[in-house]
Amino acid sequence: MRAPAPPPEAITAANSPDWSARAAAGQQLAAWADRDDIADILWRLLLDRGNTAVVEATCLALLRRNDIHGIRLVARAIPAAEDLLNARLDHLDHLHDAVVNYLMPDWLGQVGGIVDDFLILCNALAQDPYPTTATAARELAGWARP
Repeated sequence: MRAPAPPPEAITAANSPDWSARAAAGQQLAAWADRDDIADILWRLLLDRGNTAVVEATCLALLRRNDIHGIRLVARAIPAAEDLLNARLDHLDHLHDAVVNYLMPDWLGQVGGIVDDFLILCNALAQDPYPTTATAARELAGWARP
């Protein structure tokens, strides 16, 4: 059986001037992060210049997938977010905050295995053939250690 297509309204909302519509689009489209066309939209939302709430919401939705596709997109956004620091944009801090918020219950002993699963995925991505993705995956793994 073929997976359903992403809702066209979510794709449209990803370009909305309303930050809350873009944040909701990132959350909804994360389910299709394994599709290249949707991954491109999600990557853009991870670097949204209009509102960092979009960055955090999209990042958290991708992390909640708990798979290589979501973690890869977050990792690939890190170098671009570092470049935005020169423009005095704090996207890197917001990506970091989303990772911390995702992992926090496990650090507090409330949920089992989130950090371990995250580290397994980061370690797999640290072997990525693209050096920037591999380096960013190692940086993500470092964020998982409070």
